[in-house]
Amino acid sequence: MRTRVFALVALALLLMGGGALASHPMFFPLSEHTIAKDITDSGMPLYRTNIFTTDDEQAVSWLLIWRDSKPHTVEWRWYWPEGRTYARSFSTIPPIDGFTGMWAAPVWSCLKIKGTDVARLPGNWRVDVIVDFKKELTEYFTINTPYAC
Repeated sequence: MRTRVFALVALALLLMGGGALASHPMFFPLSEHTIAKDITDSGMPLYRTNIFTTDDEQAVSWLLIWRDSKPHTVEWRWYWPEGRTYARSFSTIPPIDGFTGMWAAPVWSCLKIKGTDVARLPGNWRVDVIVDFKKELTEYFTINTPYAC
């Protein structure tokens, strides 16, 4: 009996501790992320890779985020190989709309490659993902000329 009470108290403390983390104002529910060549019509990444050529149409930074009770602002900052910012893009993740709503939200940003200035500067690129004005992750990828692959 005493062991059972102890186990229930320990379980309750564990659950309360996990709930405290989820409700912390700095907590952000990022589930998955990747760099890919394209996105399906349903918002899923196609051809996950971190190596592109100057003949590829685009590089895509894709995130899957668990929605919660408030909206979140997402910013992508794409950087040239020498470190300067090349482009920025933005998206908003809406709050969950009740128990019947979609719990996960895919969002993404595309960096056009073929026929743009990006194709003229192959090398090691990066993209920062900033959520609610806090950098959540940096992803690195390479753009090569077709004969260098």
